[in-house]
Amino acid sequence: MANDAQKIRFAPNGGIFVAPAPNGLPAGTQLPVDVGDGKAVPTGYKALGYADESGVTITPSIETDPVNAWQSATPVLYNVKSASMQIKATLMETNQLTTELFWGAPWVAVVDKDGKETGTYRLDLSSTPDLQEISLVVDWSQRGVLYRCVIPRAMISDRGAITLQRTEAQKFELTISALDANGSLGFVLTNDDIKNAGGGVTPPPPFTSTVAVPGYASNDSANASWTARVTATGITSPATIKLLNGAGTAFQLQTTLAADGNYDVTIPKGQATAELKVTHAGVDYCYTVTDKTQVGSSKTCTVVTG
Repeated sequence: MANDAQKIRFAPNGGIFVAPAPNGLPAGTQLPVDVGDGKAVPTGYKALGYADESGVTITPSIETDPVNAWQSATPVLYNVKSASMQIKATLMETNQLTTELFWGAPWVAVVDKDGKETGTYRLDLSSTPDLQEISLVVDWSQRGVLYRCVIPRAMISDRGAITLQRTEAQKFELTISALDANGSLGFVLTNDDIKNAGGGVTPPPPFTSTVAVPGYASNDSANASWTARVTATGITSPATIKLLNGAGTAFQLQTTLAADGNYDVTIPKGQATAELKVTHAGVDYCYTVTDKTQVGSSKTCTVVTG
């Protein structure tokens, strides 16, 4: 098979989701059967939110023992001693879900002598803690190529330390290990053309945007507003167009893009020069344009809020 750079995969987008482990009842957790994009939460699950920039580590492993024979200096076969699947991630959001997973106990409201909640919450750490069974889903994707790893039954097997610093956010490092689920550790779903059968997804072209001025030949910004047109292609997640205000103090949202196409932005009367910021997948693309310029020029984004 020839080398194919289009088969190299990254994971710029994703999500981590948890639910109670399935109990076999119709009202219990139902395992997903379709791939996900990391944004839509699987039915019955909850999102764990942001993970730090190290992402998620998925480690399937098999431990074996060699079987030796008198007639051979090398093993004649290997026997499976154990199998495991571990998911490791460092969560960044401080909320009820992430903190209860990390500490391994629930928050309860503190009440006063009259039984009224005081606004304080308490989490008790047992000297003989119970380990909670969970179900875990990890999604990752790249421009329409989707992967999903599903762990039906799992427990948190290790926790990292919380570092409290002035300049760094609190983080919750968790290692989650799969448990046996009727002979399965889990499964992986994808819409990738992994078997080269022609039925998978080919990544679309990378995102691009340009800015033009349809009425550049006749515009008169001193007497009327004018239009700058943004053309965007390769949109794979919501993108935004923002306009730098006349004072140069903030970018103001003009529209959110959900699909490829042309989007017109009105530049107010009296403003002959405009700076537009197009944001897609966390990356900013900025352009400067005048009422008499046919095509805008890319530039370094002005550093302001918004």
